[in-house]
Amino acid sequence: ADSVPPSEIGKAFGFHRAIDTTGAVIGPLLGLVLYEALSHRLRPLLIVAAIPAVFSVMLVRLVVDPRTLTPPPESPKADEPAAGGPTAPVLPARFWRVAVPLTAFSVVNFSDALLLLRARSLGLSVGAVIGVYCAYNAVYALLSYPAGAVSDRIPRRIVFAVGLIAFAVAYIGLGLATSSGAVWVLFVVYGAFTALTDGVGKAWVADLVPAAVRGRALGLQQGLSGGATIVAGIWAGLAWNDTGRVPLIISGAVAAVIGVALLSTGRVLDRPVPTTSGVATAAG
Repeated sequence: ADSVPPSEIGKAFGFHRAIDTTGAVIGPLLGLVLYEALSHRLRPLLIVAAIPAVFSVMLVRLVVDPRTLTPPPESPKADEPAAGGPTAPVLPARFWRVAVPLTAFSVVNFSDALLLLRARSLGLSVGAVIGVYCAYNAVYALLSYPAGAVSDRIPRRIVFAVGLIAFAVAYIGLGLATSSGAVWVLFVVYGAFTALTDGVGKAWVADLVPAAVRGRALGLQQGLSGGATIVAGIWAGLAWNDTGRVPLIISGAVAAVIGVALLSTGRVLDRPVPTTSGVATAAG
């Protein structure tokens, strides 16, 4: 968000998700090849996977903070508190109005591991489960940048809401599916959901707050969503039983309600952050 003009934040987050997820396509495919080469032994496969993980940490040293490449901001006026000080600006009310539905959705967005378990129970082999996961990530990677670009032109709320509808179709479909063939189609739809919501959701939050508190807002939203996802995993796991149909259908139905609500009554969430001041107030 600090690296691009405000009019291209959606593209930036979409590009980031596309590149990151391309690795999530290549990685499982390499894993599948090694899985076969290592006679279906997972332990050595996990050891091999640690190697690029170590290199990725080392690559962080090459990252340059874009804020160090631009002139420092003007000093705050006498009546404006300095960001990061003891009276740093608070997150505006418009942030919380968006954080609530995003967090509520996360309560029904449980781990993809359970979706893969459902795919396995519908008859897919281990190799096919890896393959369907690659297909999901391929769709996610291909659609992330276009989704971000579209969200720069129309309210991000609408793009996000369409993503929730795709989530509902995928989850309810997996809950009702009786054959392994349906899994491939539904995971493609699920990939569209992630592309329409992941980067777009981050860009949406970035829109709502001044740059001085953008990191705090994104971190807090990710924390709220992460905590809610833990709750989702607990209740879904307890309700899973043999097939997982009940939690899948419940989650899909709740997501559909939230998505329709965002489409029909969420215009108040579209207001852009003011540009006349870098300081937010509690009133929003």
